[in-house]
Amino acid sequence: MLFVLFQDQSHDAVPYTELTKQTNKVITGGFELALAYDILLGDATTKFRDTHVKFGLAPCWGLSHRLSQRIGPGRAKMVSFSAMPVKADRAYEWGLLDEVVDSSVDISDIEGIDKSNLALHRAIALADSIGANNSLMVRRYKRAIFEGMDTRGFRRERELGLAHYLEVVGDGSTFEGAKEFISDESRPRMQSKL
Repeated sequence: MLFVLFQDQSHDAVPYTELTKQTNKVITGGFELALAYDILLGDATTKFRDTHVKFGLAPCWGLSHRLSQRIGPGRAKMVSFSAMPVKADRAYEWGLLDEVVDSSVDISDIEGIDKSNLALHRAIALADSIGANNSLMVRRYKRAIFEGMDTRGFRRERELGLAHYLEVVGDGSTFEGAKEFISDESRPRMQSKL
């Protein structure tokens, strides 16, 4: 399970805490969307996987730029070029997840919690804590952090991604190939490692 706080796409315009829940598998486009958020919480079941290269697709929502910022360029290349999954413990170790919530996390201040969903309770407690602070200062702090990062890479990724899509869409073969691969019931199925 993955919980994400504060959507990063509007940067300084979000005056409140946003909370969303993702499934335990965060793959390709979902991976890109998750990276658009400021704080990522997960549990032991959370797994990330970038499969853009598997299907000849280009990331256009910030994955290459944001992933490199979070885990460094070498690890970002490992994750994206291999299309191999990254499990929660490694994601936390590398800085992809900000916290892996398990039974050792102190949530004693929350009454009547359902122990089977600790990550959700932790995310809500964190959102409450953020929401209790001065919202103007939270927005300004968020903007200062964002503006301190180099955003040229994100713009360049969009340019390159759009150029790739325009080239690929010309004959439609990449999309048709991916669609055929996904829908082919006769192909041998390997046991998923996710």
